[in-house]
Amino acid sequence: MLPPVGLVYSAIRGLLRLGLRAYFREIEVHGREQLPREGPCVVAANHPNSMMDPFLIVAASDRPLAFIAKAPLFRAPVLGSVLRSMGCIPAHRSQDPGYAKEKNEALYAAAAETLASGRMLAIFPEGRSHSEPELAEFRHGASRIALEAEARRGGVRIQLVGIHFEETRGFRGKALLQFGPPIALEAWKDRHGADPRAATAALTEELRARLSGMVLTAESREILELAELVRKMDVLERGRPEDLKEEFDRRKFILDSYRELRETVPREIEALRNDLARYRRLLELLGVRDEEVAADYRFGRTLGRALGRTAALALSLPLVASALVLNVPPYVLSWAAGKVLSRSPDQRAGLSFMAALALYPASWALLAYAGWRVGGAPLAAGAVGAATATGLLALAWMDAWRRLLRDAGGLWTALALPAARASLRRIRARVLARVRRLARA
Repeated sequence: MLPPVGLVYSAIRGLLRLGLRAYFREIEVHGREQLPREGPCVVAANHPNSMMDPFLIVAASDRPLAFIAKAPLFRAPVLGSVLRSMGCIPAHRSQDPGYAKEKNEALYAAAAETLASGRMLAIFPEGRSHSEPELAEFRHGASRIALEAEARRGGVRIQLVGIHFEETRGFRGKALLQFGPPIALEAWKDRHGADPRAATAALTEELRARLSGMVLTAESREILELAELVRKMDVLERGRPEDLKEEFDRRKFILDSYRELRETVPREIEALRNDLARYRRLLELLGVRDEEVAADYRFGRTLGRALGRTAALALSLPLVASALVLNVPPYVLSWAAGKVLSRSPDQRAGLSFMAALALYPASWALLAYAGWRVGGAPLAAGAVGAATATGLLALAWMDAWRRLLRDAGGLWTALALPAARASLRRIRARVLARVRRLARA
């Protein structure tokens, strides 16, 4: 029997939505309206950030869904209970202790039962979380589950979700989720009936090809970083500066153009790549950004701005410090939990986030108790209100403080290292000339 989905799931989803809004600086969801409102559906997504990926999908989806997750997670003290209460299904992998192939027969039976009930089932076809610059090979499980359910009852659809993280996959980063059009499997029914294995393999390849078009892919991490540098150089027409989808689309266009031009003008592309790599190394060495190189800094105006922003930075420190005081213990403990419990950057963000979901309410409860012991209910309520309010204030000021520090550093670099900046501007001009020449091609 499937566990009931109702109040517990809604409470977990509500908690995740609140926590994720605080953890990430920005979350954009596009195409959510394409998610089927009813009927059996298999949600398949890329897997760049371990536990944060399912958290984001749960928060973004209005329909309850059950995940297929690796079996060791179900043995975790708290997480295992949460997974079971949400109707999730354990998958036994060859690298897991006590693995036996027949154990996964129960997986397929439970998946069939979930879809037969008209619910949604979510799976990561890559089978593992990773940070490589392209999708890993897809396992056949998602296709097999979907095709077998279509053969039994019909009406099954596959919903692809592309997950992208901007700037950082961790605290105060940005996340973009894109829901593609659902794929109806009715056309695959005869093919599956004639040769189930071949149909499963063919559908798996099609899913991987479609999802590759919804995420950023490149031959190496360096190419991804160089494409981002070209995007920041404003070679393409800028859209809304804070729109993650538009920024994503520009990077994807640059990467697609790179792959096409690499086949037609390989020498030009290699020369551009070398110039970009040299420019990026110099930027990192001097600790400046491309926009600071491109800006028109004049001595008097630059000095005034540098002094003003540095003063604003200094004046903001007491405010930031006072806002952080009540929230430092859970913040440090959450960070330490991720650091200690996992060496993998993919897992660290999820572990820190889960620790924060428990530690912040516990910290506020302790403050309420201390306030109640000292001054009764009014002081208890005041302590909790001050903790939550200053927590939100700290988040806002952390982002503002980081931007202010970055801008002040760039302005002082422009004043202190004019020769280095002039050299960077020459290299930048040469890079832009190459890019524009290739763009015309």
